[in-house]
Amino acid sequence: MRVEVEVPKAFSVRDEHEFSSFCHLMARLNPKLSVLQVATGRHLNGGGTVFWGLVCLEGSRPTKKQVEAALREAGFDFGHNVLIQASSLWSD
Repeated sequence: MRVEVEVPKAFSVRDEHEFSSFCHLMARLNPKLSVLQVATGRHLNGGGTVFWGLVCLEGSRPTKKQVEAALREAGFDFGHNVLIQASSLWSD
């Protein structure tokens, strides 16, 4: 099966330890994909604080706009959360 996915893509997990499972899954899907922890905060649908990750190509540094767009698409609540952790990731 062939699937095309535009990266970076953001996701959220409840437990910080779930990132290792995500890293393992992405590496098995495509060894060129890497997973980065970029923020903590609430989802637009509410609930508790979750950990936010970003899937991107290994060796590439996403721009601030790309990180924000991926997080917005995944449901990161910019109204209640401050995007600080990811600032060291983007290239501009």
